[in-house]
Amino acid sequence: MNYIYHLVPKDMRGDILFPLNDLKDKYPDVYERQAKKYAGREYMTRQRIPALDCLWNDVLHFSAVDPKEIKQSLIEAGRSADFSMRFYQIDPNLIDPKNTTVYLFTRDDDKDNMDKDEFVPYNPNEAARFSIMPQATKDYYRTAIAKGERPLLYYRIPHILYKGTLETTDLSIISV
Repeated sequence: MNYIYHLVPKDMRGDILFPLNDLKDKYPDVYERQAKKYAGREYMTRQRIPALDCLWNDVLHFSAVDPKEIKQSLIEAGRSADFSMRFYQIDPNLIDPKNTTVYLFTRDDDKDNMDKDEFVPYNPNEAARFSIMPQATKDYYRTAIAKGERPLLYYRIPHILYKGTLETTDLSIISV
């Protein structure tokens, strides 16, 4: 079976994953910490997702790429292997296709408004289609690590964007 994945937040509270903007009211301190990942990229928080008619931070972000492959790509790019990450492993059928779209992330110039052509409908039976680690991501990891920067994990990896929340109680967690 193919899965989709979400990094388990280090400061996870409760049993529900919320989009970042929902955290403002529910857990303001968690929101402040999580929002820091957009430092220097604040423009992303103002991006509209045409298919869902909402903002980038109004959705949960998932990936179909196996986290083991992400970690291995980071190590091959020069990152030390002495780190671990935990991910929720999710049946792709648990999220409603009506409230979901896939951002292909094939362009580098994401500072402009996101192009409608960069989005495709989500079909849980086709999640495997987005599970291949892009070479552009591996190249980016290598360049960022060589510069001494911490690379963004999901740069150029298709994002499965879900407008909703997700109960985590019965989800498996994998560590890599």
